[in-house]
Amino acid sequence: MYVHIHTLIGRDYLYGRLEKLSPGTVPLFGLMTCHQMICHIGDLFRMAKGEMKAQEYGAIPAGEIHAMARAGKTVPVPKGFDQQKGEGTQPTDFKKDIDTLKQLIDEFNSLPADRIFSPHPYFGNMTKEEWLGLANYHINYHLEQFGV
Repeated sequence: MYVHIHTLIGRDYLYGRLEKLSPGTVPLFGLMTCHQMICHIGDLFRMAKGEMKAQEYGAIPAGEIHAMARAGKTVPVPKGFDQQKGEGTQPTDFKKDIDTLKQLIDEFNSLPADRIFSPHPYFGNMTKEEWLGLANYHINYHLEQFGV
């Protein structure tokens, strides 16, 4: 089942998938640890709310990013968010970081639809609906990366 964080069923399904993870869960592909991935997903919501900003905007055209994703290629992480380089929110306590991710999702869902969000480094200005679409895709991608 594909996660849809803006529905109660989808959110509860996501939370169940998160509970299957542990600090030792090994990725099927990629270099991030499971713990880094949890923080990395949370950073998407921090970015949307303007709590974190990328170091570069517009470096890769949105169409190129969409084409990479459709082709199953790895999309480059925006500068300032690469866990492998020590960027982004650093992992602390696995359970607390999962709880923080859940809190970020719940907070995001409670934001008004007409809120003005911070621009995305590749996609520019986005509505809440667009951020939700990106978040759903992003979360599913990384959960599949870790086999849940």
